[in-house]
Amino acid sequence: MKTLFLMPGSWDLAIDARGNIAIAESTYQQAQDIASACRTIQKDLYFNQSEGIPYLTQILGNGRYPLALYRKYLQDAALSVPGVVSALPELQLDNDRILRGQIKFTTSDNQTGVVGL
Repeated sequence: MKTLFLMPGSWDLAIDARGNIAIAESTYQQAQDIASACRTIQKDLYFNQSEGIPYLTQILGNGRYPLALYRKYLQDAALSVPGVVSALPELQLDNDRILRGQIKFTTSDNQTGVVGL
């Protein structure tokens, strides 16, 4: 399956050297697919309402949710990307309740990458 290349800073489409819409490849494609999977809200996809993280029902607005539960949702989302064999979300919640983190992953061809959250 092909993934459209999205500019890292803006998530806008890009044009390749031949004037076509750019396609993401290799480890960057998997990193971008992980980022998309982790940002998908459950019931947001028209074609598969069960996919995604239950942000609205179990994460957001529910007081102090267990960080371990959110970490598990992120790991499951990352592992749902074809070719990803391991994923390790690292999360930090600061005093202002701002969550920051990254997901370190390994692919089936032993490439590694990091996705910022």
